[in-house]
Amino acid sequence: MSNPATYGTTGGNPPIVVISLDCELCWGSFDHSYGEELIRMARWTHDVGYPNLLGLFTRNELSATWAIVGGAMRDSLPDVSNFPEVSYPHYPKPWFGLVPRDGNESTNPEWFGPSLVRMIQKASPAQEIGFHSFSHVLFGYPGMTRERAVAEYQQCCDIAREFNFRPESFVFPRNSVAYLREMRQAGFSCYRAMDRLRFQVSHGKLRSALGVAADFAGLSPVLVRPYMDGELVAIPGSLHIRFARGWRKHIPDSSRLRRLKKGLDLVQREGGVFHVWFHPENLYAERPRLENVVAEFLDELGKLVRNGRVRCLTMGQLASEYRVAASEAGAIA
Repeated sequence: MSNPATYGTTGGNPPIVVISLDCELCWGSFDHSYGEELIRMARWTHDVGYPNLLGLFTRNELSATWAIVGGAMRDSLPDVSNFPEVSYPHYPKPWFGLVPRDGNESTNPEWFGPSLVRMIQKASPAQEIGFHSFSHVLFGYPGMTRERAVAEYQQCCDIAREFNFRPESFVFPRNSVAYLREMRQAGFSCYRAMDRLRFQVSHGKLRSALGVAADFAGLSPVLVRPYMDGELVAIPGSLHIRFARGWRKHIPDSSRLRRLKKGLDLVQREGGVFHVWFHPENLYAERPRLENVVAEFLDELGKLVRNGRVRCLTMGQLASEYRVAASEAGAIA
């Protein structure tokens, strides 16, 4: 097994591609903009987007980590009367106020989708189901509490038991990382860390601007390596496929695809991990533009995997391998 300092490099097993998906339906955006357009987007994603995307993965014999909002995995909203409330400067309203209290997957597929979980569980090759929190609260924002974080993690674990899988991978809403000790205590083993950029900056808006500029220019993404964060394995992102709405719709599809293919070329040459992530919901805007970009990328990745040039692992698989490597090297007590 590789030393953690050289994990994923060439010379041993083939280098690694990881794909993680932030699966949200309406849960991911209602605090910014809620209306008919969001509902149409979420219903299209439920009815068309997820099945089509899963078909692309299975056709190319690839696995991904589907990090799903726990509330979207239920058929209806459970009793949340005892949930500690959150209050954010941008959204001081009750967090569950817009969720249909008497709704279910039949009446409100924009919020609920347990059939999607079962569909993903039946797929071949096996896919990983992770969590994108229970209700898409923002863990690192002012207004969040430890009590709410614990309740979110507990709800996720309860759902995992109902669907008979072990919850290992966690993706924080809007990549706002916090309450890691509580996450580990709940049983999770890894999370997606902030993207690695060519020039590391901490300011959120500047980070986003740099990422968009790289999209326009079609720049090569940055490869990553996992690392131990306490008892958790942190897996940074390499490339976020942004939606094609608003001014971002002017990013040429050729530039988006060029970045993805440069990542595949780079990981074959240098080793490491190429971690791509996106929201299935974002395939809705300007469709089928991003659907076509993703389809061509997955077709190319599938060929490389079948030829033994790279491996496509889920976040959970990568974390398990890396934990063994770190343990053998003495990095884990």
